[in-house]
Amino acid sequence: MMKPHSFFKTLKGKAALFILALSLFGMVTLVAVLMKTTRSMQMEFQNAKVRLVEDFVMGTLRPIMLAGHGDMMSELMSNYKDIQDIKRIEIVRVNGIEAFTDSETMEKVNGILGEKRFTRRLKYARQAVPADDPFFAKVLATGEKVITSRKTDNENMVEMIFPILNEESCYGCHGSDHRIRGVLVSTFAMTKEDRHAINDMLLLSVVAFIVMLGTSFGALVFFNMMVAGRITGIIRRVNEIVTHDRFDARIPLDSGDELDELGIAFNHFIASVELYRHAEEREKERLETTVRERTRELQEKNDFIEADLMVARRIQQKLLPEKFPENANIVFHAAYLPCLHLGGDYYDVFEMPNGHVGVFIADASGHGSSAALIVAIVKSLLSTIGKEIGSPGYVVQRVSNILAKLTPDDSFCTLFYGVVNTSTGGMTYSLAGHPPPIVVNRHTGAARLLESNGSLVGIFDFDRFGDSVFIFKPGDRLLAYTDGIVEAANKKGELFGGKRLVNVLEENRGLSAPLVIEAVLLAMKNHIGGEPLTDDVALLVMDYQYEGKIA
Repeated sequence: MMKPHSFFKTLKGKAALFILALSLFGMVTLVAVLMKTTRSMQMEFQNAKVRLVEDFVMGTLRPIMLAGHGDMMSELMSNYKDIQDIKRIEIVRVNGIEAFTDSETMEKVNGILGEKRFTRRLKYARQAVPADDPFFAKVLATGEKVITSRKTDNENMVEMIFPILNEESCYGCHGSDHRIRGVLVSTFAMTKEDRHAINDMLLLSVVAFIVMLGTSFGALVFFNMMVAGRITGIIRRVNEIVTHDRFDARIPLDSGDELDELGIAFNHFIASVELYRHAEEREKERLETTVRERTRELQEKNDFIEADLMVARRIQQKLLPEKFPENANIVFHAAYLPCLHLGGDYYDVFEMPNGHVGVFIADASGHGSSAALIVAIVKSLLSTIGKEIGSPGYVVQRVSNILAKLTPDDSFCTLFYGVVNTSTGGMTYSLAGHPPPIVVNRHTGAARLLESNGSLVGIFDFDRFGDSVFIFKPGDRLLAYTDGIVEAANKKGELFGGKRLVNVLEENRGLSAPLVIEAVLLAMKNHIGGEPLTDDVALLVMDYQYEGKIA
């Protein structure tokens, strides 16, 4: 069921509101015109009666009164009252008593005239107007007529108090000091004809209002049938076409008017939508075919790249040392976790003349094949140049110069390279921008970091790198690593950090090299909690066991 506020939002509701407002406006206008016309008729009636009474007073009564024929006035007024349908018409004295009822005054006048012209006798004088009547008092004070209206017995009565001025000498009843000779009081109401005219107008107005309402209702019905109903039908048809996906259907046309033109426009629109849908389906099929072909091509390329990367990864793993040089005083162990197929971290241990051992770990910028290529170059250069030159700093300098010329400006690597005298435990090293290796004594648990003495490798071909010396004590353990392990983060973004790494080494100093690497990797995995690695991780452990061995 449609809610009222929803109905008035429709075209039918708006039309009904408009016609209702128009009807109310017409009714108010009709009532206003009727009231104005009624007042005008009443005023016209009042003015006509007043003029009649004034003419009667001035044209008939006044001359008779001035001629001294007062005995004729009562009969004249009575006849005039009946002829003009006047409720009341009489002359009163200035004290409000009806004239011609005062016996003393009539006898006085008859004595002056010498004849008995006034013969009417009344038992008592009648107070025609109350002595305290404010309108009567106003007439006596101003000498001007007063017209008032009042309603009695369901009739609108008009009362006129008309002064008869003492403009000539009277016959002894008034002296020259009397300004007002007498006052005429007249009361009259509408005639039956006037009332019938007003009632006829009321009836005509009611009939006109009913006709107007009927016309408005008929206009509303016609509008709903010829306009709103047909528009609703068009909307219903369009909704059916859209809901049931029947864009081959059309809106029926039968009248040839503007609404049919609206239906034609909808039909053109539906036809355009149908053509567009067909074109869209064809385009969709073409795109799907193209996507399938491109997907197949990309999959083939991806499979090729994946296979190529797997081969490269196997090659890179082959480049990593599978076995380390065997020595009674030094034991090596390492681990490598690339975050992609190819990694940019690398480590190596190689034998040198005079019982020395070269140890290095490197971390190239970036990830993937470019980083793997850089560390492959570094490994090749170090293993070649390192066997010929004893100074680690000079070897790193040569590698940096060559790398700077071979690689782009934004390519570089960090590097730790040391030469260990396996007999004495002395190590000369160069630390070029790489995280400082950690040395932990397996007997005392004391930990320290190696000092850095160089910048990044491969930036400039004129960089200089120096040498530093460290003497291992019996039981010392060296851990060289790349920054991937200390920068491993959990979901909160907290890094594993160097301090946590030192703590793991100190807590597990009694374990062998393979086991301590497992302990470090386990601590890192527990910290990141399943989060993926964002950088490669490489670990290289060297245990110096000059005096005795610790299992």
